[in-house]
Amino acid sequence: MDVSPRQDPAYRLSLASITMKRRIWWGVLIVYAGAIFALSHTPVAVGEPPFPHFDKCVHAAEFALFFVLAWKALNRKALPAFLLTAFYAGTDELHQLFVATRTASALDWIADLLGAAVALALLVFGPRLLGFLRHRILGRNHSKAEF
Repeated sequence: MDVSPRQDPAYRLSLASITMKRRIWWGVLIVYAGAIFALSHTPVAVGEPPFPHFDKCVHAAEFALFFVLAWKALNRKALPAFLLTAFYAGTDELHQLFVATRTASALDWIADLLGAAVALALLVFGPRLLGFLRHRILGRNHSKAEF
């Protein structure tokens, strides 16, 4: 008698754990989005930034992390994660229109997208680059067990 993979308890268990992991990533992403919303609603701290365009670096880092969380929640699908990041970054900038001490800026949105693009590049090309450098520096391939 042939058993369908969906009827196999081991298959169901693995599906449940994958689903649970994705739910956890979605939960973390939603909490992080809420934190971004809350921070966007607070007044801007007055003072001299540590260096010029410091706020753009903060925007890039903030949405690089958002992209990574979205990428994990969306089962490592880069395009949907990037589109979700771009959409949320845009709504964050629109939200700032309604906060008295904040301003919406297209340059901030571009910094958000740049951060997401850098995160995407690191996730896609980072392992390949490390493998290439390991091969070039050590002169041979090493398995993960050797490190």
